[in-house]
Amino acid sequence: MIHRLTDRVWIVEGGKNGRYPYAHSLYVADGGGILVDAGCDPAEIERLRKENGIAAVVMTHYHEDHFTFLSRLPDTPVWSSAADAPALESLETLLAWYGVLGTEWDAFYRKLFAETFPFAPRKVARRIADGEELRFGDTRAVAVVAPGHTPGHLCLHFPDDGILFLGDYDLTAFGPWYGDAPCGIDAFRRSARRLAAIAADRIVVSHEGPVHRGPIAEKMLAYLAVIDRREEALRDHLREPRTRAEIIARRLIYGSDRDGPWFDYGEWALLSKHLDAMIARGEAALRDGAYVLT
Repeated sequence: MIHRLTDRVWIVEGGKNGRYPYAHSLYVADGGGILVDAGCDPAEIERLRKENGIAAVVMTHYHEDHFTFLSRLPDTPVWSSAADAPALESLETLLAWYGVLGTEWDAFYRKLFAETFPFAPRKVARRIADGEELRFGDTRAVAVVAPGHTPGHLCLHFPDDGILFLGDYDLTAFGPWYGDAPCGIDAFRRSARRLAAIAADRIVVSHEGPVHRGPIAEKMLAYLAVIDRREEALRDHLREPRTRAEIIARRLIYGSDRDGPWFDYGEWALLSKHLDAMIARGEAALRDGAYVLT
């Protein structure tokens, strides 16, 4: 389904209200047609291609639920931030940045990217810098590169239309993702606070929502508070020494009813960031194969 925010800036809603494995997209009906992300609805993408045109796909970042249907536009130029481009251009880089290359999750993700989310490396035709002004015909957008979710997660501010597309800084109850290998909690917090300070009437996110009315400072604080609750839960779990396997099995992130390698990976990707930070602050240590509070 397409929801028109303005005559030229539209939301292309993803399946399941944009919940994983889908994501909402934006479409700019100007400049030949610009699709922002390709994880929404393949039928709507095809209809837009035929009826309105898609001159380029702007990728907010390289995660699978955003490139799901990109392979259906094999000849369309792809744009992304300069920082995220390497993972769109190489499967090995993608796996390395997920933190799964050479791990027990390597084979699982190779299969996922071959079958469920077909990944075809794409040469990034335009590498976008933070603060760069993008002109889509008469529609103006300003790039906001927000490291933390990925190294170069790209948000788009349409100042003339009062619209800010946050992508996966999505304000959901699940909370933030900062588990990729090049990313971390501090960078995510800095970017989230910067985004919350941008003046916009309508804030669009990739998952659930999809539209929030500005300002969003309080919503962003509630979103970031999930990070603190995760660390509190981890700290409580570490009242006794815990191995890596025990921390993963506790399901502090996803809940006890979730099983399988996708959830194993997600638990460790996020909680290892907390453990690293706690160790750096002298609050935890790894001793004899188990994590302990100090």
